[in-house]
Amino acid sequence: MARRFALKDFAYAHRGLWTTDGLPENSLGSFRAAAAAGLGIEFDLRPSGDGEIMVFHDLFLERMTGAPGEVETLPASALQTRRLNGGPEGLASFEDLLSFWPQDLPMLAEMKIDGSTDAAAFAAKTGARLLDWPGLAAVMSFSDIAVRALPEGLMRGQLIAPSAQFGAAYFDTFAARAIEDGIDYLAVHYTDAARAAAVTESRDMPFVVWTVRTQADLAALKPLGPAIIFEHFSPALALGALAP
Repeated sequence: MARRFALKDFAYAHRGLWTTDGLPENSLGSFRAAAAAGLGIEFDLRPSGDGEIMVFHDLFLERMTGAPGEVETLPASALQTRRLNGGPEGLASFEDLLSFWPQDLPMLAEMKIDGSTDAAAFAAKTGARLLDWPGLAAVMSFSDIAVRALPEGLMRGQLIAPSAQFGAAYFDTFAARAIEDGIDYLAVHYTDAARAAAVTESRDMPFVVWTVRTQADLAALKPLGPAIIFEHFSPALALGALAP
């Protein structure tokens, strides 16, 4: 079974260690770069048309491949031929990532639940695969249905949409319900860090924030003690933020 870990002991590269003019997001190259830098990774999972678990953020292929189509309507074999940002890599499968990811560095896997994806079924399949993975891994989703459907024993996180978009009452209610469900951590937009700190403090529950992109935001967040999902600044800065 995937092993639990202390969330705040690591920094996490958002969709891998990618750049706008180099390695694409959610590519195997970006994950290898993150591992070489000693980072954990956050990444996205969604099902292919034939039920394989693929690593990709968007519902549609066009932004990252320049070609039309929906991930959930195409077989994995076709998706793996769609080149990310015109480079040499096609879409990766979860198996591709697990085949080389170091077992002593953590993975934060986000299940994307949209389109016609069955939340509970996809969570069960993703969780079943991680029951056979001996490394450090946690799974999360904006879908509370998906989070609840993960197999017992896996480290589970609940993503919550920004309060700036849906309101403070939504955030607080969603967080309270997730905590009652027995989740292991919250995952929130960095602008909700203070709100997440308030709802988790008495429960000694960690939380992780997404996505930190500036040194100023990194410094402002440090007193609140979240784990950091970051992009577009140096790994050294992110790892330095782990220091007391």
